[in-house]
Amino acid sequence: MTNQRILAIIGTGPRGGYALENLIKELIKANGLSNIHILLFEETGLFGNGQVYKTDQVPSNWININERILNLEKREAINIDKIKIPAFPSYHQWANKDFNKITKAEADTYPPRAQVGEYLNQRFQTLANPLLTANIISLLKEEVTEVEITNKIALKTNTNIYKNIEEVLLTIGHQPTTLSKQIKEWKAFASGKSNINLFQSPYPIAQFLNCKNITYNSKIGVRGFGLAMIDVVRGIANKFGDFIITDENTKACHYKTDYKITNLFIPFSLDGLPPAPKPLNAEIDDWFKPTNKQISDFENIIKNTSAQKEANSPLFLIQAIAPIVAKIYQKLPQQYLPELPKKDIETITEKWLLDQTHQHPTIIPQKQPANQSMQDYIGMATGKKAISLDYCIGQVWRHCQPSIYDKLSFNSCSDKVFSEIIKLDESTKRYSYGPPVESIQQMLALHKACVMTLDYTNNPEFELTNNGWKILENQKAITADIMIDSVLDAPKINAVNSPIVKNMLANDLIEAVHDELGVATDENAYVISNNPDNKPSIALLGRLAKGTVIGVDAILECFGRRAKKWTKKATEHHVNWLKTINLEENP
Repeated sequence: MTNQRILAIIGTGPRGGYALENLIKELIKANGLSNIHILLFEETGLFGNGQVYKTDQVPSNWININERILNLEKREAINIDKIKIPAFPSYHQWANKDFNKITKAEADTYPPRAQVGEYLNQRFQTLANPLLTANIISLLKEEVTEVEITNKIALKTNTNIYKNIEEVLLTIGHQPTTLSKQIKEWKAFASGKSNINLFQSPYPIAQFLNCKNITYNSKIGVRGFGLAMIDVVRGIANKFGDFIITDENTKACHYKTDYKITNLFIPFSLDGLPPAPKPLNAEIDDWFKPTNKQISDFENIIKNTSAQKEANSPLFLIQAIAPIVAKIYQKLPQQYLPELPKKDIETITEKWLLDQTHQHPTIIPQKQPANQSMQDYIGMATGKKAISLDYCIGQVWRHCQPSIYDKLSFNSCSDKVFSEIIKLDESTKRYSYGPPVESIQQMLALHKACVMTLDYTNNPEFELTNNGWKILENQKAITADIMIDSVLDAPKINAVNSPIVKNMLANDLIEAVHDELGVATDENAYVISNNPDNKPSIALLGRLAKGTVIGVDAILECFGRRAKKWTKKATEHHVNWLKTINLEENP
């Protein structure tokens, strides 16, 4: 056999690297690792870790998953013919963390993203080097801009054209989108002015640290009040001072600086609601953990095809989780209105999940000051205060998310209902994807030190002046000379502005599930399109598939079963091709 079959993986960060790893293992298992060459494209050159997990980023960027649950499985050694790929440890082994020896009362740890990036990069390099030597892969630091299908696939990059490709896997992660009307106006306003700066992305943090206009006298508006805002604020705050922990039991701290700083940071968002921290440790986290039977019963309800088809809203999902929330809430050591009957808790839970502006004495009022909400949630997360029902719902939802993501991907719901389910999941992320307790303590420390003002958090108005952005709320005003947009783009495929996605949409190689969502794929990750030439030859894993699947962003999802399902089908395609070639050459 002299023929060679070419595959391509576009975007070789954590997800692409894990997909490659599984593809090699699956090909070996099927005795099919021959006559194949895999082109690996990664425009950043950060193979295995990608932009999000750059190894040289500032240490103030923390991952948002505690190390206790960062179960990135080990890789067994692979030996076949002259290819010898060494084993690689699990993340816990690599980081020398034995959680069997760590007590549940010990505070969870959230390592810097650079540290996780180092793990991912080392894992990839130990896989890639033997494959490079065997000429099975090529590493290409190029941006793919166009995909064209005729008989086979051609990929156009910023420097080359690659032809005769049989299959493509897209794992391209975060993509730029068209600018919002507000940012377009602000961009035009800031253009050419030397005394003000607009930053359209929260990353890399180094762009702020190297900006000569950002000083301790600056007034920095931060658009967004979530996780990226915390990274931005912590990174800049570390330039002018230090956070000193005063209580290891609660991670309370104060901010120490030698500068006279007032209102350096001015965060704001559409609703002004702060993120709620995750529980401090495994002991407190277990309060919110459903039993195995509760999870099993929950999964049986939400995976029911008939219920999915008949649903005209996410209510079937909400009604499945409400009894779990109610039982867990009643068993908490302290809770708001402890004598409340279980049925009432279920009703309030349903109403709140349908509309989070729903008010009740068991729920933290949305209109109370942001710093008060942050203090309340810290008390709950550290086990020092009674727990509100909304905080309980958010934490129970987090524990149920793996089941939601598993049983409601490729469901029988209408596109409209699935879109609403995804919005519901997004709405809980203020709680379920909340930051570490220490992050919220740091934000409170900045507020107490008057380094951060929380007077303008709730959807303020803006006037554009010669001195910058005049921010107005409740008859107060402050002018920011620096503006940072920390709102990350949603995976709305029709708004994505990257060349490759625009090209594929224009050529009907991909299509949106729904106007507000991502790309339609089948259960093996292959793209569903109207183009008859795409049979199936293009697959997609990751956040741009949001709408067919749910739950795509977390690092644990990069190492999830969806990559394994694609590798099984891709291997099947290659093995079938090998059989065809064998028949042709040995009739």
